[in-house]
Amino acid sequence: MSQENTPTRTNTSGPGKMIAIGGAKGGIGKSLFVANLGVFLAQLGKRTVVVDLDLGAANLHLYMGVWSLPRRINDFLTLKVPTISDIMTPTKYGPTLIGGGGGKLGTANLHFSRKLKLLRALKTIDADYVILDLGGDTTYNILDFYLAADQGFVLTTCEPASYLDAYGFIKMSLHRKLTRLFGAESKYRKYRDFEVAQLIKEFIFCNTSTNGRHMSDLVKRMEQSKPTHQQLIKELLDGFRPGTVVTMCEAQEEVNELVSRLKKVSEKMLSIDLNYFGCVAFDKQIQKSAKDLVPSVANAPDGVFAKALRRIVLKMEMA
Repeated sequence: MSQENTPTRTNTSGPGKMIAIGGAKGGIGKSLFVANLGVFLAQLGKRTVVVDLDLGAANLHLYMGVWSLPRRINDFLTLKVPTISDIMTPTKYGPTLIGGGGGKLGTANLHFSRKLKLLRALKTIDADYVILDLGGDTTYNILDFYLAADQGFVLTTCEPASYLDAYGFIKMSLHRKLTRLFGAESKYRKYRDFEVAQLIKEFIFCNTSTNGRHMSDLVKRMEQSKPTHQQLIKELLDGFRPGTVVTMCEAQEEVNELVSRLKKVSEKMLSIDLNYFGCVAFDKQIQKSAKDLVPSVANAPDGVFAKALRRIVLKMEMA
């Protein structure tokens, strides 16, 4: 495998970077992307853990060559095992795997306290990278896992339904971040103010539709009603920069047009700046690897997927 222009990072003990892979539409290749990113980082000598947080319909383990999981996340949450490390499964491709739900009724509906327990445990994992494979929806649980990561990616294809869902995921993530502005997990909790929380709640929930509302309207309302917290809202918006990745792309011109459209609407409507990380080209070998349940970068460490991931990881490390 070529190491040219590949980031290096000395392995150190303790928690590393948490990466979350989201995108509201199913079938955009989230699990495939997570599996290959995990294998790619492991090939670089990074201690990598991939986590399947699609608790209702987990399938990441299949892409990692694991057909049967001895332990899953629910075993940790229900105290069948004492620590998060007890549910880790080695894989033959390098990364360690934490398997998601087993399809039992109610598994995906985590109670808030269990969600916090899992989040805290994930943040203690001794690894260079912990990569979260999120479910294809915008439930509070999924959004909270996404927002807890050091780097969040939103995947989309060039299909209209896909990029509309991607924008929806970004918007819902920002709305969730605002509504949890003073939550226990927020760095702004010490500035808790009931009037500010109420203004945010009214902006997001108290109208029949927020589709035509600009986030700048909330900033203006804050300036008029609570100027002491206006800068706090601006800081939150400036710091919220989801990373976008286009998958299954066929024409670069189409990708450029899509990325430009997403950036413009996000800036106009949400007052945020998206961070485009790159695209993964449509490739028959990638599609074949998905059907064979073998990570593409394991078979082709210098192939199309590996080269795309190298560019994405480089930009991530420079961000």
